[in-house]
Amino acid sequence: MGSSNQFNQGRKFLANKPRNEVDAKEEIFRIDEGKNSAGNTTFATNYGRWLEKHNRLICEIRSSLNEEVVDDKLVFLIDIVMKHYVEFSEMKTSAANFDVSNVAWNTTAEHSVWWIGGFRPSQLLQVIVPQLQHSCSQQQLSDIWNFVQSCKQVEYALARGMEKLHQILHNATTEGDKGLKLTCASQHMRFLKQANDVRQEFLHQLCGLLTNSQYAEFLLGLGERLHNPASSL
Repeated sequence: MGSSNQFNQGRKFLANKPRNEVDAKEEIFRIDEGKNSAGNTTFATNYGRWLEKHNRLICEIRSSLNEEVVDDKLVFLIDIVMKHYVEFSEMKTSAANFDVSNVAWNTTAEHSVWWIGGFRPSQLLQVIVPQLQHSCSQQQLSDIWNFVQSCKQVEYALARGMEKLHQILHNATTEGDKGLKLTCASQHMRFLKQANDVRQEFLHQLCGLLTNSQYAEFLLGLGERLHNPASSL
């Protein structure tokens, strides 16, 4: 199956899952302090503010779970966190627009949770789900496993495209083709936007597979793995 067909098939799977209507380590971006870049400085400042709010929201969710509050409050907090992650994607895109080299383009590391400017959905899910198994039914675990496979299809398609682009960029650099290098930069942005779309769709579709309390626990795990400096990931 071609990478384009795999991407479309995976996205179709994600789109057919029900939606619930109701930030990442600094490692995601290579901030080079030596450059004294205005774009890098702006991102670092905005990320610091974003992380402060994110930590407050995560604390509220943890307190709500401990207090066994009614679902309405939990849904409200989940909705805010989801929107907050969308803001983070927009921050990353803005920083990449300033200088696309800011993005860490990890595409091939099979067991890495980092992938094309952010987290790799399938790997992140495999890392966090074991913490939720105690509260998941067999049907939920089966649905989540199928979801992991669909995420892998999408990731593989995008990674294949990125690898081809990197080869073209390498050739352009070797040959000193500045025009082709600029074209590659615009293609990098396209891949980043697609990867961000996949991550946002992943967060939304997972809502349909978990209960509100389970999803809140997932968000706690997400925050721990991606935004805690002490995390091994």
